Amino acid sequence: MGGIEQRLPILAAMRRKHLAQLESNVLDPSKDKGGAATTSLASTLRFLAVAEFKLEGNVEGFRRLLGRSANCRLGLFKRSINGESIPSSYLAMVSYKYLLDALASGDHELAKELAFIMGGRKAIEDENDHPFDRALGYAIKSVVLNADDKVEKIKRLKEVLRAPYGNDFVGYAEALEAIVSMDSGLFQDALERLLAGHKRQCRKGGVFKDSEDEVLCVWGIGLVRLAKSRGLTVRIEEPLLPAILTA
Repeated sequence: MGGIEQRLPILAAMRRKHLAQLESNVLDPSKDKGGAATTSLASTLRFLAVAEFKLEGNVEGFRRLLGRSANCRLGLFKRSINGESIPSSYLAMVSYKYLLDALASGDHELAKELAFIMGGRKAIEDENDHPFDRALGYAIKSVVLNADDKVEKIKRLKEVLRAPYGNDFVGYAEALEAIVSMDSGLFQDALERLLAGHKRQCRKGGVFKDSEDEVLCVWGIGLVRLAKSRGLTVRIEEPLLPAILTA
């Protein structure tokens, strides 16, 4: 089997074929008990968002589908708040992934809503989150909301990233630090480090291997869009992070 890029047309066709059924399942309470169908739909929408751009060059399709995916994740939080039994793993701080997706879609109001609603679930986070996920999640949340504790949260993230497993993700901490300090030069350096780490994590054993993130650095796109929204200047020449998706 070839890499994800070679298989993308076939995989996208399969996902598109089942999209209508997934959307139907979400409307059926018996099939969406605990948000299972919603989670499946969100994953498919995210994959198709990347495929829409890589195969068709459709920027608006990428943003629309990615926004729908992130909104599905937001809906699970709202359902939990309204008393529905939602698995704790859906409500953990690993949800920073969906916050970055919302930023990449360009819907900053959706991103703020996700940032506001995630976090503050200590028991769930202790059970489900790796220290890295918890630290990165709270750092991104604080920066998106421009919270008073953002510097403290970034400092905590950098401390966690001193562990051996964190080297490929140091660029995220540095990028958030650059956004807070309004330093375009620092952000540019951080972005290069982030992309280098991303490429390493696309190899065998990496967290992005065999996923759509092999062909597009969605999280990086999200951070660039956040940086630009805060007035930073960013120069990009990288297939994994097309400038057109950050405009």
